Amino acid sequence: MERGEAERIVASAMTVSDKIRALAGAGHPRAEIARLLGKRYQHVRNVLEADKLRLGTRPAGAEPYATGVAAPPPRYQATMLPDVEERSGGTYRLAVRADGSVVLPAAVREAFGIDLPGVVMARLEGDEFKIISIATAWRRIDELLAPYKWKGGPMASDELIAERRDEAERE
Repeated sequence: MERGEAERIVASAMTVSDKIRALAGAGHPRAEIARLLGKRYQHVRNVLEADKLRLGTRPAGAEPYATGVAAPPPRYQATMLPDVEERSGGTYRLAVRADGSVVLPAAVREAFGIDLPGVVMARLEGDEFKIISIATAWRRIDELLAPYKWKGGPMASDELIAERRDEAERE
């Protein structure tokens, strides 16, 4: 991996764990990853070992080393990640598939009342991509149009029709 690519990963908006995975997948040793990210070696090791345990990334047929340590995992690939991973505080980590699609978590689909296939609305605000339900989008439209809604009294169309009838009767 070129030094510029490693610097791009370090400077990106990815989580620290994602940066560790990306740098390890690019072939950087754990000690170098820790130095690049300003983290302890143990942090880097914990992330990579947890991925091996959770995802079962040990290559097929690989024998453990004499020390009992599993063979090194294959190079990092986004396809190794689950589509949806729930984090704390209602936060989700969503994998972006090769075709650019993402899977909405079941809890989000349920909260939005989405029957599959379904539709949501989204807006890019700076470096945030916000997804809202169709019901929320309609509510916001209603709020924007509230000053222009009819509030009772005679309608202009009714007044115009009455004027035309009066003119017709006089003629």
